[in-house]
Amino acid sequence: MFDIIVVGAGISGTTFAHKVSKFAKTLLIEGKDEKSKRETLLTNIFPEHNCEFLTDIDYSDKSLFPCVHYKINYMSHKYNGIVDSMEFGAPFGYISYTEKLIDHLMQTCENNGGTVKFDEKISKVSRNSEKVEVISNKGNVYSGKLLAIATGSYGFDLQKSLGFEIPDSYKGVYVHLYGDEDRLKELSDFNYLFHINHKISDKGPFFINKGSHRLSTGFLGKSNETYEEIVSKLNRILDSYKPIQPYIAGLKKGPVKPVIGEISKHPIKNFSRDRAIVLGEAGGIVTSFFYEGLLGGIVSADIASKVIEPLLESNSNFTRNELYEYDRELRTKLLDTYFKNGAASEYLFYSSGSAMKIIWETYTKFITENSTIRRYVWDAIRSIEGYDVKRDRWLGEQIFKNLPFLTKITLGPLFLKAMFK
Repeated sequence: MFDIIVVGAGISGTTFAHKVSKFAKTLLIEGKDEKSKRETLLTNIFPEHNCEFLTDIDYSDKSLFPCVHYKINYMSHKYNGIVDSMEFGAPFGYISYTEKLIDHLMQTCENNGGTVKFDEKISKVSRNSEKVEVISNKGNVYSGKLLAIATGSYGFDLQKSLGFEIPDSYKGVYVHLYGDEDRLKELSDFNYLFHINHKISDKGPFFINKGSHRLSTGFLGKSNETYEEIVSKLNRILDSYKPIQPYIAGLKKGPVKPVIGEISKHPIKNFSRDRAIVLGEAGGIVTSFFYEGLLGGIVSADIASKVIEPLLESNSNFTRNELYEYDRELRTKLLDTYFKNGAASEYLFYSSGSAMKIIWETYTKFITENSTIRRYVWDAIRSIEGYDVKRDRWLGEQIFKNLPFLTKITLGPLFLKAMFK
């Protein structure tokens, strides 16, 4: 019998297994086979605020973090809203090869005595006052004291069967483009580009994450678009969308086709039940505006591990009441503070339709002109500790103040509602 069974080997599941395997007999189960998990090597922004929740990692390891993250371009059609971290004395964080980081976390779990199983999907779960029992599609039966669901957006049947809500889900797409390092440096000196255009998507941004010898790029599709339509749009953007051509000219697509899949957001109400918890994207713990899932996965794993350790030591029954501290800490440290920014920004920008363009241009112009907003961006990316939501309200007021008079009249109610998100 295991102490903890973790289902899902994404960033939240492997971070959690990495942490709890130090003090608990741990089983990590992944539905995909080992080979398919490594076919898509993600290039992600890894902000410094992630590091405070994952401290025992070597961030100088170039195989995991190929380069330092120094500069952001919040780009509109008229402005490059550049935020250079060195204006304030320290970089934003790192660029990560996320699948390699996940492999590293799994390996440390195994080094700590944990067990990792690939290519097994959970078909049934039963619970009682003494244990939780899971049965895989291969007929294997595993028992444990606590079940942690970390399946991301790869289906919600398991958590629904246990009485959990499910988050909202959207279609996303990304692809890698490749070139030598000199070419990438010649094209741009930023590591992250964030661009919104309601014609591309009314649900999220178009992005570029630049690593070493390659970059990843993609966007969140509109609600009514099929996967085929989203991939076709991505190819048209890469071929002819003028705003991004200066940053990808001469780069080549790799052998892996565009990757499409579901992306979750909007946190569910409860993250714990008797002998079960939900981690990361499976619970919608993803920033609504920027779609930053690494932070939610790592923070939820860190909080859960700290709540569970003393419960395990006291031979807890892991009831809902005992596990509720996980929910409380998650809301205090993340959802009711740092995530407020994303919720308000999502409503303001993605609910504004064609007005999105002028709001976004006003914001990017403000970035170029005002060092205070650049400092606020830097602060938020460096640490979420003590995050001040009043700054977001101030920023919204500044954007509204700088809009044309007639636009203010039209969009006034929208800004007012965003203030209370």
